[in-house]
Amino acid sequence: MGLGLTGWDGRLLHMNMPSYRDPLCPRTLKNLFTKAKRPFDIRVRVLQQNVPGEDDPCLDKYCEMMADLRRETGGGDTSKGGPPGDECPHKDQVFIHPIHAKDAAGPTYARGLIGQDIREAYEKEEISPQDFCMSTDSHMDFEPEWDEKMVEMWDLAANEYAVLSTYVANIDQLGVNLNGVHEVPHLCMVIFTSQVRTHATKCARNLIKPKLTNAVWGAGLSFSKCHAELKVPVDPHTPGIFDGEEFNRAARFWTYGYDIYTPHRVYVLHDYPGSQHNPKTAGWGHGKFSQADLSNAHYRLNTMLDIPGGETNTEKALQLKRSKYGLGDRRSLDDLIQFSGIDLRHKKVTIDGKNRCGNLQFVPFTEHPKGPNFIPKFDEDEQPLDVPYEKSSVWYDPHVDGVGAGLVSRQIVGKEEEDPVDVEARRVEAEAAHDQHRKEAEKLAGSSLHEDHKALAAAIEEEERGSGSKHDMHESVVQHREVISNAAIAAKQMDSEGVHIFPPLLRGPKTMSGGIPKGRFSFFSPGKINRHGVENLPLQVKLAVFVMILGLCFAIIVSGGEKRKKRFKSRKSG
Repeated sequence: MGLGLTGWDGRLLHMNMPSYRDPLCPRTLKNLFTKAKRPFDIRVRVLQQNVPGEDDPCLDKYCEMMADLRRETGGGDTSKGGPPGDECPHKDQVFIHPIHAKDAAGPTYARGLIGQDIREAYEKEEISPQDFCMSTDSHMDFEPEWDEKMVEMWDLAANEYAVLSTYVANIDQLGVNLNGVHEVPHLCMVIFTSQVRTHATKCARNLIKPKLTNAVWGAGLSFSKCHAELKVPVDPHTPGIFDGEEFNRAARFWTYGYDIYTPHRVYVLHDYPGSQHNPKTAGWGHGKFSQADLSNAHYRLNTMLDIPGGETNTEKALQLKRSKYGLGDRRSLDDLIQFSGIDLRHKKVTIDGKNRCGNLQFVPFTEHPKGPNFIPKFDEDEQPLDVPYEKSSVWYDPHVDGVGAGLVSRQIVGKEEEDPVDVEARRVEAEAAHDQHRKEAEKLAGSSLHEDHKALAAAIEEEERGSGSKHDMHESVVQHREVISNAAIAAKQMDSEGVHIFPPLLRGPKTMSGGIPKGRFSFFSPGKINRHGVENLPLQVKLAVFVMILGLCFAIIVSGGEKRKKRFKSRKSG
């Protein structure tokens, strides 16, 4: 009998922690085991970056702490240090990957090495794609029974491809219902520095389940099924990278079909003062790598996301995007830009002047034919082995992957030198089209139709404020809802025909009519628009009135003509 889609039965929880000269690492191990409900089902991997002889080994110090706890409490179980005969509870559940601190090269390099350890464990069948994986830092604390609570929270997302992630709260909030409204950090905004960087947090209140984000991920906490960690490992070829680490991985998660959710409760907490006030722990970005290595790291990240400064050769860029640490093939980068609202190609934080911190529309995708547990394979050069691509892949090319698939080299396609005359003609044509589009946009901006559009937009915005959908994260139990676009209907139809679409489209109770919930796509609601006068009516209403008046005029004209004909006939017969 196979595993159920939800719950913890039959699964392990794998914890992944990079640690740079961190004296709080042993305490973190102690906290996670002693506060867990099922400590024997937890496995921990630590990328330990220490100076031997100067820094305490994480596992050895943990064992000393557990022995002290056993003496203080009398022992008996894990929460009390374990029984007297147990030298060090759970020691065999902790895997330490040691490297010298001088060889450290920043967070992505460390997390990338852990990713390689996870892959090796998977190949040894020590990790199942259906296990749970959690990535966090080495200076953490936990709520009692945090492990079971995290699994239950993940289940509430009702999405096999859910990734719970945020910048976790400080440890002084342990056991606290913040502000009495279960306030939690919510990631949804970025800024552009040398890269695209996750920026600050908003807050969400009184959430009843994890909240879908606009594909913004934080490295401080990431919780998912292990097939996410196996499919989307951190890129180890990016030494010295801090800014850019998180959104790069978020984009890769999302294009593989994963959705990032804000946890609606705080069960894992971060010791910010303890970690940030230690000068030893602040130097892990100054390891053994050159300026050329750092430049190549920026080049890789820029190329992946079409940020200026990446590869300009289209074919080379595509090859990197399809590689082991590249993008997924379930959703496109264009879809990501529209969904996240972040203009990556022009380094602007928004494509339309708005953030995406409120309720969002899901972007359905077609699941890989081999299911969520399918883990792609790559060769020694990190190029894909699972080719030709099947038709649901965004990389599918009918010239290579269609009839005769495998007989035509993917690398040959597009290699021929183009005629410079054709290239110049395309450039001139594109510039002319752009210029014409600009003129049309300027003309539209100066017309009355623009004002009609503004009035309609204002009416819709006012409706949303009244209905509670634009709550700016102050979300209550009765207000919580998620808006679904009309495109979801087609996806739901595909799902009924056997094509698996993720994430689930309708979550929670159905509407009274069984259709799409009323919301962003209703034009107006009676009582929501309180401005008077014809000029304040939505454009659709104006058009309807105009058509009705035209119809009346036509009827009057036709009616008058019939009366004249009758009078003419009566005179003629008389």
